[in-house]
Amino acid sequence: MRMYALVASIGFGIVVCALSAQSKPASAQASLLNHNLVKNGNAEAEGADDKHVPAWGEKEGFTEDSYGSVGSEWDSGLSGCAGCGNRYLRLQFESGTHELSISQTIDVSSLAADIDKKSVTASVSAYLGGFLNSDTTGVVTAYFQDASGAELGKIETTPYDTKQLPKAERGSTGLVQCQASGTVPAGTRKIVYTWKANAIGDSGDYLGLGDNFSLVLSKPLAA
Repeated sequence: MRMYALVASIGFGIVVCALSAQSKPASAQASLLNHNLVKNGNAEAEGADDKHVPAWGEKEGFTEDSYGSVGSEWDSGLSGCAGCGNRYLRLQFESGTHELSISQTIDVSSLAADIDKKSVTASVSAYLGGFLNSDTTGVVTAYFQDASGAELGKIETTPYDTKQLPKAERGSTGLVQCQASGTVPAGTRKIVYTWKANAIGDSGDYLGLGDNFSLVLSKPLAA
């Protein structure tokens, strides 16, 4: 058992927290590195119905569908991108709501020692989009939190422009890969991976589409 101190800036003050931690087995650390930590990020695991999305939960306006099952979005036999599989996720909302989001929380406490040395990098990625020239955009964000849930920082993709989405071979929608990466802040013990769709116009009918969501942690190889 060893003691160490975490110093975090909160508001206009400095808070120093003395914590104790036991070293985690190497296998526990390795299980969090170099692979996708978002569960059912490709939407291929089917729920009891399209509103019960495995690993993501249930939220009004959040659904999963098979490519080709919603005619106005995708034609049968098409998918949103190479390697996107058979299913995708949707965030749909109407007037009175200006954004809609869904999240997963990943426990990264087994990487505490490396994180506190600022030697862990996080990369987020997803294929995001919707109708071409529509009034919706979106991002994926990794919020870094300490053990109590206080936010220490974030990385976030750039909102996509629906006027520049690559058009599907048939249909009126498109997806584009969105990516961002950065160092995990010292003190991080959990990461909240969030997909959010935002209204950017006044159509009153907003739709964000997404597939292949991922969060990958890595650290430099030992010299």
